[in-house]
Parts: sequence; C-alpha cells; structure tokens
Amino acid sequence: MMNSKKQLQKKQKSSSSQRLLIKDHFKELINRFYVWVVFFVIGSALGYQFYEVILNWLIVPLKKPLFYTSPIGGFEAVFGVTVMAGFLVSLPIFIYQIIKFVEPTSTKVNFGGKKIFLYLLISLFLAVSGILVSYYLVFPASLSFLNKFGSNQLESLISTKDYFSFVSKYLIGFAVLFQLPLVIYITSLFTPITPKLLWSKFKYVFALSFLIAAILTPTPDLVNQTIMATPIIVLYLLTILILIIKRIIVK
Repeated sequence: MMNSKKQLQKKQKSSSSQRLLIKDHFKELINRFYVWVVFFVIGSALGYQFYEVILNWLIVPLKKPLFYTSPIGGFEAVFGVTVMAGFLVSLPIFIYQIIKFVEPTSTKVNFGGKKIFLYLLISLFLAVSGILVSYYLVFPASLSFLNKFGSNQLESLISTKDYFSFVSKYLIGFAVLFQLPLVIYITSLFTPITPKLLWSKFKYVFALSFLIAAILTPTPDLVNQTIMATPIIVLYLLTILILIIKRIIVK
C-alpha cells in the first residue's frame, strides 16, 4: 500500500514537472517570437522609408506601368512592400531565434559567441542570394514565358495588387528556400545526418520541390514550376556536398 502511494506521488511529481517544463518552453517560444516581431517591425519601418526605391526596383523587370482600380490600391502596394521588406530583413533573426530555442536540446552543441554571428551572416547571405537569383534569373524568365501568350488583340493591364502578389511569392519564397543548406547543416549538429542518407532521400526531395513550386508559383504551368523547383534541387545537392566536405575536414 505504501509502495503504491509512493509510486503515485512520483507520477504526480513527474507529470507536474513535465507540465512546468512545457509551460517554460512555450513561454520561451512566445518571448522569442516577440523578439522577431520587433525586428520585423523595424524592417517594415525601413521598408516604408525606402518604399519608392523598392517599388521602382520591383517594377523594372515588368517594363510596364502598373495600375490600381480602387482608392486603396496605392496603400495596398506600399503596405505590401513594407511587409515584404520587414519579413526579408528579419529572416536571419527568425533563424537565430529558432537556433537558440532548440540549442538546449543538445549538450554537445553550443552556438555562443562568434559561431552564432557566423550563422547569422550565412543566413543573411543566403537570403540575399535567393532574392538576387529570383529577381535577376527566375522572375524575368517567368515573365518572358508568360508574355508569349499575348497578342496584338490582347494587351495586359496589370494591377499593383496582382503584380506585387506575384513578385513577392518569388522573392520571399527564394529567400526562405535558400536557407535550406544552413537548416540541414544545423540539424546535422543535433542529429546524425550523413550525405548517404540525404542522397537516399533525393527522389522525395525532387518530388517535394515540384510540390513546393506548385504552391509558390502563381501559375499552374510546368515551365514556371520547373524554374522554381530547379534551385531547390540544386541547393539540396549543394547541401550534400557541404556535408561531404565537413566529414572530410573532421577526419
């Protein structure tokens, strides 16, 4: 009888400590989310300060003027640009908050000091690379393909809302997708991920990349989906190469 009472008390203490642990983790997650929101707001404020420059830069590939058909059309364009700028500027901070949140799950991994700063720089570099690849290569190729469907009797009258929705999917999508090598590399520090394992999952990544492209691309055609899926596949193969180099250096 006494043993059963002791076991019951132990179970109650264990469940109570687990609830406290979950509560602490949830509180930390909320706090880190608030930190990211602060940087998101700062990035959005910067985007608003330079929204005319950003707008002009985004319209260049279209080579046509934009129009809006509602009183709030101009506001929607400026608001969309500022939100997009806020997200892109705060993306490395978002990655940083995720890293620091999962860091306590491993005693072998320490992201303090210069190391976390290096990861932030890499995340920023990858985000900028994704934006540039999207803007100078992928986005113009998509516009060129879609413009082929016009004719003398069909002239496009593109609204600001539709265009910025179109371009933001590319810029934000590529900025996020280009984080793939960093995310997989950091994950490999917590759990064993070998190049052989990644290669064995390549066929799934190949199919998944086209699924992601189908979600992100605003058109259902295979050409645009291939244009967006190709960098994902290349990044995945690049990640495998990075892990191979890492294993060689460690040895």
